[in-house]
Amino acid sequence: MILRRLTNAFRKQDWFTVFIETLIVVLGVFLGIQVANWNESNAQRADAQKLLVRLDEEAGTLLDIQRAEYEYHLPRIEMMNAAHALLFDEMPERDLTQNECRLIGISHWLPAPTDDLPALEEAIATGRLDLITDDTIRTSVRAFVLVRDRARRAYDEAVNELYRLNSRHPEAIWYVPEPVDVDDASLFVMQRNNRVDGRVDGRGFKWTSRCSLEEMRKSRVFLAEYVDNVSRLNSYIERYEQLIAVLNDLDAALAAELSESESL
Repeated sequence: MILRRLTNAFRKQDWFTVFIETLIVVLGVFLGIQVANWNESNAQRADAQKLLVRLDEEAGTLLDIQRAEYEYHLPRIEMMNAAHALLFDEMPERDLTQNECRLIGISHWLPAPTDDLPALEEAIATGRLDLITDDTIRTSVRAFVLVRDRARRAYDEAVNELYRLNSRHPEAIWYVPEPVDVDDASLFVMQRNNRVDGRVDGRGFKWTSRCSLEEMRKSRVFLAEYVDNVSRLNSYIERYEQLIAVLNDLDAALAAELSESESL
């Protein structure tokens, strides 16, 4: 319709009509572009808000998990440090407790920490991380990724050459089965949770560590390998502290941004 009117106006040399029709076309195109940009901007803001909400939920959950894992492992190193006087002093005042013996036996155990933020991984993979415009959040995200990647590399190195002391020094630490009297239902649950092994007579047994402090103290190889394990465990605990710190900053930044968005 407009093209036909423009053509007729050109033929008649009606320049005023040409100007008006051209202006209408230009304004229509301009307004169309503006509406499209406005719609795209609204969609991006909505996507950014969804991303922030997901990140906030996942960061809060991961922070709780990290704290729980840290609080689970921290007593291990504290109790082992308390036993060092028995292992390295000339005259020990007592023997190792059952818990100290058990912890020495699992000094090589460093389970992989929980450190995933799926929303962040998806945003990085799809290039949607640019949706986050808040500088504090962006800085916190970068700090989290940096500390987490460093912790992952350190973890891979730490578990590469840990010493299973009971396998390498059976004269110093070994395991014996102890019967556990439980009913069939409880035995099933405990077996499912790997807490006991079954026996033919329907009862169960658990493996209990036994230690010879004398053998440990006189073996320089045992003590060297134990110290190596403990050093790696200390670093393992420190990496939890570092990751919890940056996660706490990220969680606080996300909460502040979302709170401000809700107030607008």
